Amino acid sequence: MTAKEQNFYSQIGQISIGFSNLESQIKELIYILIKSDDEFVSSIMLEDNSISQNLKLLLKLTKYHEIEEDRIKGLHNSIDKIRINRNLFIHGLWKLKETENGFVFICEIKKVEFKKVKNGFVKILNKFLEFNTEDFEEELSQIKNCSKIAKEIIETLEENRFS
Repeated sequence: MTAKEQNFYSQIGQISIGFSNLESQIKELIYILIKSDDEFVSSIMLEDNSISQNLKLLLKLTKYHEIEEDRIKGLHNSIDKIRINRNLFIHGLWKLKETENGFVFICEIKKVEFKKVKNGFVKILNKFLEFNTEDFEEELSQIKNCSKIAKEIIETLEENRFS
């Protein structure tokens, strides 16, 4: 394995772990807002939810309690933007390609899409997207920023004895 490949896998791993920790923080915010002291009950309630479902639930709870609405809406929007790339990074099929500008990582997405054209529909099976090291670093930076904001909101709610 080349140094470039090792760096790539390291970045994908950091993105995966960072996003997983962020998802855990979203659940913690929900636990606080539903005022549940029973970790098992809270976990049962959320165990099958996707991050999108938990973000929607968090927005509803925030609105209900009229607390931290603007910050949580901002956090929701930020997470929603990075969630799409995170899914590509984790579930895409990857190849390293050398170009005249250096190395790029090609993500193949196997998904059937139908596009309407003048005389019917065109079927598209694969899409190819290019990413470079800076794209991964930016994604990781955004995840860390969201995690920092989530931590601050958790601390604020806990300090105000909301839980």
